[in-house]
Amino acid sequence: MSSPSFTWPGYNDDAPAHRMITAYLAIDIQKSLESVNELMEKIDDVRTGKLSDWERIGNAYCLRLSPHYAEIEEDFSPEPGQSARIPLPVFTAAVLSWRQYITASHQNSDHSSKL
Repeated sequence: MSSPSFTWPGYNDDAPAHRMITAYLAIDIQKSLESVNELMEKIDDVRTGKLSDWERIGNAYCLRLSPHYAEIEEDFSPEPGQSARIPLPVFTAAVLSWRQYITASHQNSDHSSKL
């Protein structure tokens, strides 16, 4: 049985920025609740002005948060990679959905290991 694919409310498979968000979450945040919770904390800190901005360099992408947008830049090739600026509310919705997705995934794997 395969797991459902990840999306969030408003997700558009034809939007390159939405595909980049999905890739960023899958490759750099992965299925780590600790990492996704830290990311949500930083989003809230930037959104509320506790931090003016925040940056995270990951395995394949560089993420920059500002009060109005998240910028994701490919960081896995010697040449400058593609980047996308995403309104912060859209990025936040994706991260919240990612947290639900990985939480459900963890619960399903716990349940199946007990069978």
